[in-house]
Amino acid sequence: MTILRELKHGHEADFINYMRMDPNTFYKILSKVEPYIMKEDTNMRQSISTEARLHATLLFLSTGCSYRSLQYSTRISKLSLSAIIPETCKQIYEVLREDYLKTPSTPEEWKNVSNDFWRMWNFPNCLGAIDGKHIVIRQPPGSGSYFYNYKGTYSIILMAICDANSNFIYVDVGVNGRVSDGGVWANTSISQSIVNHTAGLPEDTKLPGSDKTLPFVFLVDDAFPLQRHIMKPYPYQKQTTSERIFSYRLSRERRTVENGFGMLANRFRVFLAPITLPPEKVDIMVLACTALHNFLRKDEINQYSQPEGCLETECLSDGIVAPGEWRQTSADLLGLQVVGRNASIEGKVVREKYMEYFQGEGAVSWQNKFLNDSGNVSYNV
Repeated sequence: MTILRELKHGHEADFINYMRMDPNTFYKILSKVEPYIMKEDTNMRQSISTEARLHATLLFLSTGCSYRSLQYSTRISKLSLSAIIPETCKQIYEVLREDYLKTPSTPEEWKNVSNDFWRMWNFPNCLGAIDGKHIVIRQPPGSGSYFYNYKGTYSIILMAICDANSNFIYVDVGVNGRVSDGGVWANTSISQSIVNHTAGLPEDTKLPGSDKTLPFVFLVDDAFPLQRHIMKPYPYQKQTTSERIFSYRLSRERRTVENGFGMLANRFRVFLAPITLPPEKVDIMVLACTALHNFLRKDEINQYSQPEGCLETECLSDGIVAPGEWRQTSADLLGLQVVGRNASIEGKVVREKYMEYFQGEGAVSWQNKFLNDSGNVSYNV
């Protein structure tokens, strides 16, 4: 721990460059997790301190360095790191999830999410943006094609819902990459609770400035099925102007989850290369990262600034979207496979009513600027 303690008592900028957070943030996390990772000394040897355990874990998550490399900077053996890091990740997730990774469960909590989407993104009755990513891993010994995905790599799937601020409000991780993407969503607990009417969603309500009464919805892309509470864009082939506007408005709001994944991968660079851990340890590592993402976004936002160009932005005056770096790099989280999905009749009706709303009472002055001849959003590339 000599390095960390020297940095703590030296220049704060050096500590930030090394740990990618300031000392106050580091020790705030330590105060939460310390009671659960503390070990007793024995007659044979002194235990590894809680400070050293958290230091090694956060360094692993933020850099993606191998245990072999970390053992030199942390002065902890590779064998000990293989036990310490998963255990500390588990405790980070456990101490943060209740306050920072809580899924809404009542109509009032869901309406708070919806109000933010309307205020920040001009989409009414929106409860969250859904997406999934393949977390690439090294093929586990003896697993055959069990984790083999459509891109020819091995992975587990992270399914997530983000709010209007790109914070995760629901995560599900661990399904092997071989499973069809639609099947992953259908088997999540949140999907099943929506189908069974136990998710605590609000009752249908009138849209702002309109007499239309519509259900609250989640926003998805083409990898998901169209349902009453799940809205996706219209097929890009031969869209009408009204359909193109709806697809743009929906895709604009979905930027929250796409940017959420982009920030996650930029902050925790362990995601930018195949992870060489057993799948069950990858699961808990991913959960820890999503909890830390929310913690830093909510309580330590000054420690979570993103470099210019990392996030996707748009210019309302000229109708151009600047794509985030996560769209341009192959060393990133792999998206879900787009395949045909059966759309429910009720889902089609709800989508058509939202389309009419965005063409009428819910229109914004700049929406037509972002449409090109193909019906897609215009990108500045």
